[in-house]
Amino acid sequence: MALDIKLIEAFAVIVRTCSLTKAEALTGISKSTLSRHLQRLEEDLGVELIERSSRRVVPTEAGKAFYIRCESLLLEMGGRLELARAEVQELSSGMKGRLCILAENHFTTTFVCHVTRQFLAKYSNVVCELYAAGLPSSPRVEDADCYICSEAPDLPNVIAKPVGRLSYGLYASPVYARRQGLPTEPKELVRYERIALREPEHTGQVTLHSNHSSCAYISRSIIETNDYWVMKTFCVDGMGIALLPDYFVQPEIRHGSLIPVLPDWKPEMRRIFCAYHRQRYGSNKLKTFIDLVAQNVVDIPTFNNYVASSATILPELPAG
Repeated sequence: MALDIKLIEAFAVIVRTCSLTKAEALTGISKSTLSRHLQRLEEDLGVELIERSSRRVVPTEAGKAFYIRCESLLLEMGGRLELARAEVQELSSGMKGRLCILAENHFTTTFVCHVTRQFLAKYSNVVCELYAAGLPSSPRVEDADCYICSEAPDLPNVIAKPVGRLSYGLYASPVYARRQGLPTEPKELVRYERIALREPEHTGQVTLHSNHSSCAYISRSIIETNDYWVMKTFCVDGMGIALLPDYFVQPEIRHGSLIPVLPDWKPEMRRIFCAYHRQRYGSNKLKTFIDLVAQNVVDIPTFNNYVASSATILPELPAG
């Protein structure tokens, strides 16, 4: 039969204080109750723990041995209870557990990794799961805690919170510029090859704006893809002109493997969203992560250093 922990605690405090009177003062439990607990413990163990003939509380040999075990047990139990208390408080505050983050591919290594690293530096008890969207192994938007995207998903009970805006621009490689030349005004783009993003939300006509006028972006698509990384790779390879997020090409600009095309002409800035299921926003860790995303969007061009070291300027391909 398992021993009652309150009986063990009563015995330990009686031996520790060497007096029922002092044990009563320390615990607030009456001497009669402490005495009954001690008697029940001895009955359960089948052994005398305290010498009854002494005016002072003196443990027997069995009592001394049992007291050592009890103190060790109570100390360990106290530590475990304190740990449990801290874990419960952390769970209650939302800063423990798992956080599932889904992001469009071009946001993952260039931006979301940086924000996640900042988040984990403050909240190391949270396990972050980061997924690139669009892969078979990726969770559904409604199953993730947070989805970082450039187009708000139209799903029931999914809230898309705007956290910032991104600027876009036209880019080409120096190799392509030497081979084809570069346009001096938007209407000349029709003569140049285009590396295009093919996604449902990008089927409309893109309009470029300068300080004083606007012009439709019309050119001949030779490559279409649904991945900004693929677009940038083909652009660096000299395959054509691509419309890319400005922050996304900063390493290649610094390296010299991409150059701006018509830098005074830009499409409208596009918003970044953090989308989440309505019921999940009660989580403190999700709120904190989304706030961190919003705080870092303004500095997004400074985070993308990953590609710069691997980008290379390819030699011109021989004609024919």
